[in-house]
Amino acid sequence: MVKKFIILGYGNPDRGDDGVAYYLLQKLIRQFGNDADILTKFEEVGVCEVNEQIDIWYNLQLIPEISQDLAQYENAIFIDAHTAEIPEPILITKITPKYQNSPFTHHLTPASCLSLAEKLYQHAPNATLVTIRGYQFDFSRELSPQTNVLADSAFEEISRLIAE
Repeated sequence: MVKKFIILGYGNPDRGDDGVAYYLLQKLIRQFGNDADILTKFEEVGVCEVNEQIDIWYNLQLIPEISQDLAQYENAIFIDAHTAEIPEPILITKITPKYQNSPFTHHLTPASCLSLAEKLYQHAPNATLVTIRGYQFDFSRELSPQTNVLADSAFEEISRLIAE
């Protein structure tokens, strides 16, 4: 059975606004989850079921192994933080499978993950990237006030994407 959604969050929750995906996954679990225990274990178990239609996955960064899981879904939503290099405070964009070379050996893009899923497992889900502007990336588990407001708006958009 192919599930409807996987929501992938990545970033470092110990680096301020870089943890916005972690914050949003927790909020999504509270909104859509069937099991309160998910909040305490979602960052440790890989793909985690939120309900019959939605799974989540969290990591500090995207990894090639996630491509096998991606191939099992109709839709994927990637959530990450961005800096001022992207002008929009919240950028929501469709992603297509495309391998993207990176100068960093540990960096993998959502489009590259989709490309791996398509090439290795003959299926890539319909995918959307939701990236939220970060302002502070120091050592903290708190979001900046600006990113916190943006995260709440992004949550509404992600909820809308799930409902469509």
